[in-house]
Amino acid sequence: MFLLAQCLVTIATLLDLASFQFKSRTFILGCLFSSVLLTSAHFFILGHASAGSLMLIAALRYLYCVFARKTWVMLVFMLLSCLAVYFTWHNWLSGLALAATLIQTFASFQKQDLYLRLLMVLGTSFWISHNVFAGSPVAVLMECLFLASNMLGLYRFYTPKKSV
Repeated sequence: MFLLAQCLVTIATLLDLASFQFKSRTFILGCLFSSVLLTSAHFFILGHASAGSLMLIAALRYLYCVFARKTWVMLVFMLLSCLAVYFTWHNWLSGLALAATLIQTFASFQKQDLYLRLLMVLGTSFWISHNVFAGSPVAVLMECLFLASNMLGLYRFYTPKKSV
């Protein structure tokens, strides 16, 4: 089962790499929806119910954010995340996953992709730490590549271009 979980998160990694190479919020969030759905299954297979639940909620959040961004819905997703961790609490890793999710939930509801990207850097850093302690090497690699892809996208789209 460990191998199956690592295969799912490998596919999710490819979707993550693609996500921040788009300028469009819709394409970014569409890739993230697919990636996070696979990552949710990965965590459930590994027995990390809090992280799996949070990723499932995150997938639904990304899908919603493709179409709308009502603040009250953001609060509902945050509440659902808190409730999921309350009912699946295992240890401090559950709290770390919740912190990452709350940051990324707030990021998902930002109107400008620059703010989405910057907040994702912070949330991704929390997920990297979580995945190190959860013992999933491919998930660590996925989040590191996701962070690198995001940073590359930030550089490509938001650094001033020099005139030749």
